[in-house]
Amino acid sequence: MLFIDLDDFKVINDTMGHSVGDELLAAVAGRLASVTRASDTAARLGGDEFALLIENLADPNAVEAFADRVVTAFSEPFQLSAGSVLTTVTVGVATSYDSSDADQLLRHADLALYAAKSAASDGGTGTCPR
Repeated sequence: MLFIDLDDFKVINDTMGHSVGDELLAAVAGRLASVTRASDTAARLGGDEFALLIENLADPNAVEAFADRVVTAFSEPFQLSAGSVLTTVTVGVATSYDSSDADQLLRHADLALYAAKSAASDGGTGTCPR
């Protein structure tokens, strides 16, 4: 499970307007769809937070590599009606190895995102504390 948060989304909404923010959210969804597999599930949780449920990876290290791929996908700017917008993401990672049920998996991914956001303000990844 990856929890993904857009960095400084409020700044984009405040400086460029909510319609551009909405356009960015749609573009982010498209970019996330481009890095996921058909077996994965992507969802917008609300605001500027997204989740990716990644299934059937061989080992927990593959999840970290997948998270790095998501972060790298945001190194290119988005071309929006108001111009080019570059935004980074922060990713929190939790695996079923860390969690006994779906609720715990979600809590761990949220905690990992919070830890990653406090550790790196310019985008990065965090893992669920063990």
